[in-house]
Amino acid sequence: MVRRYLLSRLLQGVIVLFGAVAISFVLTNVIGKPADVLGGPYLTEEQRAALNAELGYDRPLLPRFLDYLQGVATGNFGTSYRTDDSALALVLNALPNTLVLVLLALVVAVLIAISLATFSARHREHRLDRLLRRTIGVLQGMPEFWLALMLILIFSVQLALFPSFGFYSPSSLVLPAAALALPLVPTLFRIFRGQLLDVLSGDFVEAMRARGLSERLIVYRHALPNTTGPSATFIALQLGHLIGGSLIIETIFSWPGIGNLTISSVQARDFAVVQAVIIVVAAFYVLLNLAADLIVMASDPRVRVGVS
Repeated sequence: MVRRYLLSRLLQGVIVLFGAVAISFVLTNVIGKPADVLGGPYLTEEQRAALNAELGYDRPLLPRFLDYLQGVATGNFGTSYRTDDSALALVLNALPNTLVLVLLALVVAVLIAISLATFSARHREHRLDRLLRRTIGVLQGMPEFWLALMLILIFSVQLALFPSFGFYSPSSLVLPAAALALPLVPTLFRIFRGQLLDVLSGDFVEAMRARGLSERLIVYRHALPNTTGPSATFIALQLGHLIGGSLIIETIFSWPGIGNLTISSVQARDFAVVQAVIIVVAAFYVLLNLAADLIVMASDPRVRVGVS
């Protein structure tokens, strides 16, 4: 049953990837043709038609999609019109920079959220707990782009502590990672706090208290590990969310990742690169979901029993 469950998840992933390929192809082909950008306003209609024919855009949409689907299946995602490089190679070259940024942001957000949630759960309904939750609520309403601009203004312009442009040193990671991490903290805080309160209200916790174990030991040694499994899927999905959020943040900080590459490719109608980004990100989502399912199955025996 476990094998059947994993195979069904893989099949769902294949369907999602096919949908991503189809949607990205259709959307990038209905917004215009590359000849409009490559030729500019100086080409005649005959020259524009010849250029579109050279690029294959004189053919109907369905035959072009079938050819593109065959190319994707063999690893050929097309060629960038701007650089004449492989679209997939451009995306894979930019992907590590994005992964470094989003992984750091996720780790920072999780550590902050767990620390605050643990404090809140141990002091629930205390005055400090209520103040903390109100403060977290204010942070949740801050847009990422506004927070990024405020971080640049304070820590780069006013205090000159961190660079705000490009990727030249590890310090270049601080501001963009903070701009991605801080808006995620309130959501993670609520998840961890709710799960901790559920665990702390369990019978086994009451039994440990009756045995004289300290509240600190109960929380950190027994309660926190029990929140790992239920949180795994959500954290994995947030990693995908951060990759999507990196579109704006990478543009603001001129970070050389797939977000910045996507924006520049959309502006230039470099369709092959845009399609490659969408497919790679979709594949990343599928792998994250599958990894989260495996983590939950490994950490929670009840899930293994449910699928066996």
